[in-house]
Amino acid sequence: MKKLIAFLLSFFLALSLGLLAEASDTLEMNRKMGYFDNTRTVLLLSPRVSGNGGEAASYVNREMKQIFRYPYYRTLDTTGYEGALSPADLPRLADESGADIVVMPVIQWHQWIFHRFLFDDGDDIIQTRAIVDIYSYKKTEGTVRDDRGTYFDTEDESTARNVYILDDIMKEVYKTFPYRRVPTDVSKSLTGETEDHTPKAVMR
Repeated sequence: MKKLIAFLLSFFLALSLGLLAEASDTLEMNRKMGYFDNTRTVLLLSPRVSGNGGEAASYVNREMKQIFRYPYYRTLDTTGYEGALSPADLPRLADESGADIVVMPVIQWHQWIFHRFLFDDGDDIIQTRAIVDIYSYKKTEGTVRDDRGTYFDTEDESTARNVYILDDIMKEVYKTFPYRRVPTDVSKSLTGETEDHTPKAVMR
């Protein structure tokens, strides 16, 4: 029994030292690159898209890049992380890359155009069904979260504007998404202790 206790104590001590070393390495890298002590590293993956959502992917990608910028975040190289991945892979990617935060947008975007009757001179009708899930994983939380925005409507093609649709979807996402250009989920002090205020969300 004493041997088991001694083994467990040694194991947890080694684990603690490993975590401290990893944190120290990240802090040292931040300093060398001109960032702050509390700057967090982010693995920001390209959006995964199903349907005809190329425009949506570009929009969401720009939105995410506007958030995760210097000096509050340091984005990591995503080379090698462009294959078939799922939200369940995010914890593994965090371990492999050393990222504090991993973010993966997933977009379902489908639009259909319906032509009016032969003698109806009105505009064609366009139907849009869209779901944007921003999956994220933060090491200090240990769980994958999903912040979602949706849109479903039918309107005249002349009045349908994808940028307005995406604006509405992202407004819905940002109601719960914990990351902002100026962080709200941790202390704004870049050199002091951080305090986590991340709102809870679950993976759907």
